[in-house]
Amino acid sequence: MPDATPTSIAPPSPSPRNRRWLAVQIILTAIILWFVAGRLIGQWRTFRGTPTEALHPRWALIGLSCLVVFAAYAVLIETMRRLIVAWGEQLTFGDAARIWSLSGLVRYLPYNQLFQIGAIAELARRRQIRPAPAAGAALINTVVNLAVGFVIALAAGWDALNALSNGHAALGVAVVGLLLVGLLMLPIVLPRLLGLVRRVTNRPLVLAALPRRALYEAMLGNVVSWLLYGVAYQLFVTGLLGHAGGSTLSYIAVWAVSYVVGYLAILMPAGAVVRELTQTNGLTLLGLATLGQAFVIPIYARVWLTVLEILPALVFLAHAARTRSQEAKHHDGSTS
Repeated sequence: MPDATPTSIAPPSPSPRNRRWLAVQIILTAIILWFVAGRLIGQWRTFRGTPTEALHPRWALIGLSCLVVFAAYAVLIETMRRLIVAWGEQLTFGDAARIWSLSGLVRYLPYNQLFQIGAIAELARRRQIRPAPAAGAALINTVVNLAVGFVIALAAGWDALNALSNGHAALGVAVVGLLLVGLLMLPIVLPRLLGLVRRVTNRPLVLAALPRRALYEAMLGNVVSWLLYGVAYQLFVTGLLGHAGGSTLSYIAVWAVSYVVGYLAILMPAGAVVRELTQTNGLTLLGLATLGQAFVIPIYARVWLTVLEILPALVFLAHAARTRSQEAKHHDGSTS
């Protein structure tokens, strides 16, 4: 007579492929955290070496600036999620936030733009989402983000540009006009570019045409995120100095142009040095800070944003580690 006592069946052990992937994840995470730690240590040493007698921190405003940055993150995450969903995938906001936050760690590596798109595709695959739509959404969102950021930088800093060019800012008008036309034409141009790639490579692409509405939503989402970033930057500078002159548009312009220029400097992890120099020039040209303050503010801003960039990723990593630990305890308890 068979034994009626229920027996527990242990789940299958991880496959060699899964073990190799886990090892790769651990190694990559260690490398990225090493880069991040190095950047933070260097920034902190510079931070401590800067003169602080002209600074009068108002921590409530600095805290508020952090909340506005997180709001900008939420807009960017939802923008990416909507692009992926438009290609027929199912993705919750929580999973999109995890993918976006963890992939953001690679921005501290050289050539981070390429690595980040690949990281988004791989993290999406681990969530049963086809890598092609995830990588396509990341690429399109990056292009739209840079184009929108450049337009906003020129538009927000128009008064300064006009003054510096002695009232003859025709080149700026032409650049803004071309970028706006390019953005508005993107829904029409993108399908034709995909068709051209099909003909040149003689290979079928798994990506269907992206609905125009999704592209326009991406443009709107990036406009909102750039505005939020500029507002957060103004709050941070005001909280750092105790006061701040100039208009919100000027801070939006400085932040947008410094971030875009730093992003295009692909050899520099997270646009290091390039972004700070651009901010210093922008703050002085627009009369937002004295020369001494303009050298100090970007250093503090770098530490501020670095912490805000890696904090969500660390939260997701800690949550994943806790989940694996609980699953391991449950497995050990069920097999004992």
